[in-house]
Amino acid sequence: MLIFGLLLIAGGVGLYFFSQSQKEKASKLKAGQATTVADVVDTYNQVADGLIKGNYAGIGVKISGIGEAASPLTAEHSGSRALYYDAEVRREYEVDVETKDSNGNLTRSVEKRSETISHTGRHVPFYLADGSGQKILVDMEGAEKVAEKSVDRFDPNPPTGYSGAARSRTLGYRYIEHLIPDGAKLYIVGEVSDKRGELSIVKPTEKGALFVVSVKSEDELVGSAESTAIWSRVAAVALAIIGAIVSVVSFVK
Repeated sequence: MLIFGLLLIAGGVGLYFFSQSQKEKASKLKAGQATTVADVVDTYNQVADGLIKGNYAGIGVKISGIGEAASPLTAEHSGSRALYYDAEVRREYEVDVETKDSNGNLTRSVEKRSETISHTGRHVPFYLADGSGQKILVDMEGAEKVAEKSVDRFDPNPPTGYSGAARSRTLGYRYIEHLIPDGAKLYIVGEVSDKRGELSIVKPTEKGALFVVSVKSEDELVGSAESTAIWSRVAAVALAIIGAIVSVVSFVK
């Protein structure tokens, strides 16, 4: 009982720190003014002649526009044109489970479980244009990619080439895919740099700075982070209280 109570308290502490991180994320998303691609390029051009190529960095941006790649990906499950996709296949199966109660009585049941048998994530560089007359390269390496769900289907048939298809108690396979479509309207928070030889939006060099490429708007991301922060804190307090009660009761007994 005491160990269980302490675990609940530890879980509450973990949730509290998670809620704080979400609150901080919302604040960072709201900080600063949105800009245009033209303004970013013009600012760079004004100082580029006085800089050694590759030394322009550390300039944070918050920007929206349409993302298009010269050679978009073909998403694994949907076949859609994508700037980024994450494709997963899970095997769903049944197992027999035996449990004993405090009196030694044995209970048998069947549980449904799943395991990931395939997981692929890919992205390509793309250009962002916002109608301001300019475009800028975006390198998504290291970004938090907020994508849309494009596939979530159950199929009794295994993926091509899967060698474990004959395993017993297999119910079927769930195909899941998230992607950022080629040509999607995007909201991006990152840093402008020319270290790659071309002016680009990349992962910030400052520790803790946000790098987000999202199909959702700033308002949607902020709302989600703030809501998660609130409910995580409520859950943290509840777990801590329950854990304290369980711990006290264990001492009393």
